[in-house]
Amino acid sequence: MRFGFGRNWLRGLLWALAAAAWIAVLSLPALGLLLAVRGELSWQPGENRAYRLWLVMEKEERGLGWEVRRAVSRSMESVCLQTTVGFWLWRGQGQQTGSSFCECYRQRHGAEMEYLGACAEIEPG
Repeated sequence: MRFGFGRNWLRGLLWALAAAAWIAVLSLPALGLLLAVRGELSWQPGENRAYRLWLVMEKEERGLGWEVRRAVSRSMESVCLQTTVGFWLWRGQGQQTGSSFCECYRQRHGAEMEYLGACAEIEPG
């Protein structure tokens, strides 16, 4: 006795993946329009994790900038955040390279954070 379940399941999975890819492609113009209207898109999935994309609209440069921030060390009283910033310029003579830096903060009352300094100064090693 043969069951046709395996092949139909695989075909359904492939159609679902194709539909998800198509929806992603169709959403790109909407995201581009939203970026053009707002000038910046940001997403913070966690307390110490953030993503940001913005338009660079200077007199001499045009392009996109992006930032990724994540916690690299955390304790009860402080957190150190690694921030990576990059640019993709289609007009201008700016460098296409990005930079990365680490900063530490101490939690204060409420949502306020006190700047402690660069990670290398705070955490030796």
